[in-house]
Amino acid sequence: MNKKLHCLSILLIFGILTLQAQKEASYGIRLGANLSSISSDDIPDSLEDSRFGIVAGFLAEYPITEKISIQPEFQFSSLGNDDETLRVDYLQLPVFVKYNFGSRFNIHIGPQIGLKIWEWEDNNGSEANFNTFNFSAVAGVGVNLTENFFADLRYGFGLSNVFDDEDLPISLDGNTRNIQLSFGYKL
Repeated sequence: MNKKLHCLSILLIFGILTLQAQKEASYGIRLGANLSSISSDDIPDSLEDSRFGIVAGFLAEYPITEKISIQPEFQFSSLGNDDETLRVDYLQLPVFVKYNFGSRFNIHIGPQIGLKIWEWEDNNGSEANFNTFNFSAVAGVGVNLTENFFADLRYGFGLSNVFDDEDLPISLDGNTRNIQLSFGYKL
């Protein structure tokens, strides 16, 4: 029930803000790299190396005022650790409140929900048992390189346990962390 409430809250906020911000919307695409890991005391030191992955997606920016806008995104993101048994890929929906410092720089912060679309399976078909949903908080800084091209640097901090340990003999607890550098183009 708690997960459904989180999803519903995020979608409700997104819907309300989208309805209020219908002026001068801009749209774009972004592509970048993640350096991610699962932060957990339950993972052996030998499996803690970070994973280098990709992020790719679409965005929309809805101005609220001259300096503040709402920026929902839809993206693919590969997260987890370098060890193949701890790799997981998500479709993510971050919703940012963005504050613009003039026309060049911005900061953005917001919640993000991820839907697991892939996790590693061994030769016997056993999965690593990741939860279906991953909730995170994300903060970042961005720069407009030209009128259409931009770059941003973000940090994502997982708020929910990534492991679904109901079928495991031990209890695992961990959450995602990632640094993301991306470049994009606004239409």
